[in-house]
Amino acid sequence: MKKFLLIVVLLWAGFLCFIIFKDKIHAFLSEEEPESRELVAQAPAKDVAKSEPFTDMVNIVVAEPVKPKPMAEEEAEVPFEPLPQMELSKKNEEGGKGQASKKQLPDPKSMVIADYNKDPFGLVCTKFSRLPSRFRLASWEGTRKVFLEDLENFDHFNNSYPQHAFTMNVPYKELKHANTGKSRFMICKSSDVNKRLMLLSLDVKYEAMNHSAKKKPIAFLVIKDYKLGGVPYQVTNHMEKPLTSAYALEFEQFNGPQKFFHDLTGKPMRHPFGGWGYEFKILSTNFPDRSISVQRKNQKTGKITRKDILGPS
Repeated sequence: MKKFLLIVVLLWAGFLCFIIFKDKIHAFLSEEEPESRELVAQAPAKDVAKSEPFTDMVNIVVAEPVKPKPMAEEEAEVPFEPLPQMELSKKNEEGGKGQASKKQLPDPKSMVIADYNKDPFGLVCTKFSRLPSRFRLASWEGTRKVFLEDLENFDHFNNSYPQHAFTMNVPYKELKHANTGKSRFMICKSSDVNKRLMLLSLDVKYEAMNHSAKKKPIAFLVIKDYKLGGVPYQVTNHMEKPLTSAYALEFEQFNGPQKFFHDLTGKPMRHPFGGWGYEFKILSTNFPDRSISVQRKNQKTGKITRKDILGPS
């Protein structure tokens, strides 16, 4: 037992000594012998040759950006031809070099005045057409009594045009109901300024029908419409949309760019109209040729000029 304790004590003392002198032991063991030191000192130092540059490396060439060659102003391409006024302004900015472009836009005012001044008479016809008749022949009794349909007032309740009875060669004036607006015609005197209508004559003829012994009647009625004016016109019982002898007549008077419109529908011949120092009168009309004879009078000088004006086709 004593031996065992002694051994433990010796081991413990040895362990403590190792711990205490560990650093010194490690330093002693790491020192080299003197002979090895002398060999290292006597060995000559080898010359370390400088490494030559590596010439076999592939040179990478970086392409420099190509600078576009500046084009002369005279050689520059123009994608489109500039307008005349643009080209003219460009030359003025450059100091007025060169002559102005020959292609210049015309002045709109001069164009309008030039168009108006083509006709020095100063009057054109804008409408020349026959007016439709308000009345259509529906039936008759003998040669004295006639029934006319009023095409201006359609009766939606009966789905037809109203009919009015007239006696031949008697003037009538028109009266309208204040609430319904329906018209009726009443006999008046010839001197009445409000007279509207008079039937002048009625002629009935019979035309043979094809492949039949019967004959169909054709009535020719002459009507005088005082409101429309013009000469009396003729209608028949076979006309769906009869026309009158009166014309829708409209004119356009111009003085330079200024315009004035005249509606002479229903006006008698030689009715004066005009303006700007000129007076116009219609002398005659020729509907088949679309021609209108017009007189112009200069109110300052009294000069009279006549011209045949063609109506629109």
